[in-house]
Amino acid sequence: MPSLNQALNLGARAMNAQQRAIQTSGHNIANQNTEGFSRQQVSTQAAAPDPTGVGGGAEAQPTGRVFDQFVQRKIIQENPKSEVFKTRGEFLNKMEVVFGDLGTTGLRNAMNEFWNSWSQLSSQPELDVARQRVQEQGDLLATKIREMHAQLVSLRNEADAKIQDVSDQVNSLGKRIAELNRQIFSYEVGGRLANDARDARTQAIEELATLVDVNVIENPNRRTSVIIGRDWTLVEGDKFFGVEPTLKGGEVGMVGLDGVATNNNRRDITRIFRSGTLTELLKQRDETIVGYMQQMDELAFGLANKINKLHATGTGINSATNLMKSTYGLHPEAQGQPLPFLNDGVLQLHLVGPDNEFLETYEIEVQAGSDRLPDIVNRINQTVGDPNLLRASIEADGSMLIQSGAGNNFIFGEDQTNLTLVMGFNSFFESLKGAADIRISDRILQDPNTISSGKDLIAGDNQIALAIAKLQTAPTMRDETITFDEYYNGILGDLGLRIRRNQVEQEQQEGMVRQFREIRNSISGVNMDEELTNMVQYQKAYEASARFIKTVDEMMDTVINM
Repeated sequence: MPSLNQALNLGARAMNAQQRAIQTSGHNIANQNTEGFSRQQVSTQAAAPDPTGVGGGAEAQPTGRVFDQFVQRKIIQENPKSEVFKTRGEFLNKMEVVFGDLGTTGLRNAMNEFWNSWSQLSSQPELDVARQRVQEQGDLLATKIREMHAQLVSLRNEADAKIQDVSDQVNSLGKRIAELNRQIFSYEVGGRLANDARDARTQAIEELATLVDVNVIENPNRRTSVIIGRDWTLVEGDKFFGVEPTLKGGEVGMVGLDGVATNNNRRDITRIFRSGTLTELLKQRDETIVGYMQQMDELAFGLANKINKLHATGTGINSATNLMKSTYGLHPEAQGQPLPFLNDGVLQLHLVGPDNEFLETYEIEVQAGSDRLPDIVNRINQTVGDPNLLRASIEADGSMLIQSGAGNNFIFGEDQTNLTLVMGFNSFFESLKGAADIRISDRILQDPNTISSGKDLIAGDNQIALAIAKLQTAPTMRDETITFDEYYNGILGDLGLRIRRNQVEQEQQEGMVRQFREIRNSISGVNMDEELTNMVQYQKAYEASARFIKTVDEMMDTVINM
């Protein structure tokens, strides 16, 4: 037969259950704006009845959090993709500023003014002002290309610095997750639930998933492992294996990433990441920006080569000289190898008298693939036959020097061999690295009258200036299929398409993540109206339980006073 003491215990358990429920609702309300918080709820179950079948009331179960791990897993899977588009958009927008071609400050305008200056020179080759304009516009064009290259280099350095910052954030979050694993295990080993610590761990993993792609595995012993990229275990239980930027083994000046395991064992993990901010930073630094830099190099080399090929064999007002040194030189080892990029053919050198009259023309045969620089120098000297008239030599720095004597000068004639282009004789532009160092030659900077406009030292000769001006509309790039302008427009068009495509994909991806977050909030978020309704319900149940205990107490008084 049930006793009054059992009835009192039944009421006490009921009051305790309702008190815990009210406290849980208060906890939910207090954390309604806490990022990553999952609402909690108290559940009860009927207590075991006594042998006669009379119920034992209700027993409160451990307070659990309302959480859908499958929805959370989708958020963790999709978060890195959203950050890829976000990071890509940031850098593409910055590159749009670099290539911005509005107004009079863009590269397209600089190219147009440059071609216009040559067109003007072809109309008035004898005017100093026309030559000065070609000099100024050539210098402005080269400066603009160098500036754009420097801005792209700056963007690469910015991406590299951010890679180091992201690796620090990965380590910070990894350490936090490992510590939370330790706290959760130590708390739950006795059968309790570490709800708030689990929420904090979930939030840390979600933040980590914005930086790198993440795979989370929770073992039966409640120890969670976090794997980043394809196969690097960042956290295993309460153990943490960090990521460290390193300059070893990668491009000079650019960091790679090492995974650091036990006993400082390391391996390169730079390329194991498939999504997230870190992945896109590496792609922007090592692929996208480099790709645009290479296209700018191709444009710079194309401009220099096409213009120099014409300019080298032309003449200006003061082009005839008694001394000319090549822009480029060869190391001793290179001098022993066949000179590259030559064609079979003849190079002409014209000996010119004091009054610019042609005294002699020397034709030097060159064999591509076999002639070394010393061979060509010797052949020039053998062809001339008199070092007092004209001779060639190799300087200590590996450059080639040609000089005339007896009060005479010389100019270059037709060059079928490309020697003047390869060695950099009578060049308009000079460039060894492409966009990084393109500039007009010192000779032209010092004297605009050395700009080649004709071929025969005749006032008014405009053959070269006219040919260079026509390069604007001639197919010169990509195996001579498109013009310089079309090539640059292609760069701008490609960048614009990338930006637009990224915007569309980013909107779609963020919409998907937003939907998953809304689903999660509908499940785990705190609903104020619902919590207040529950509180009233729990309060009424608490009051009823108290009234039950009071009734039992009065019954006990009756028994005692009998």
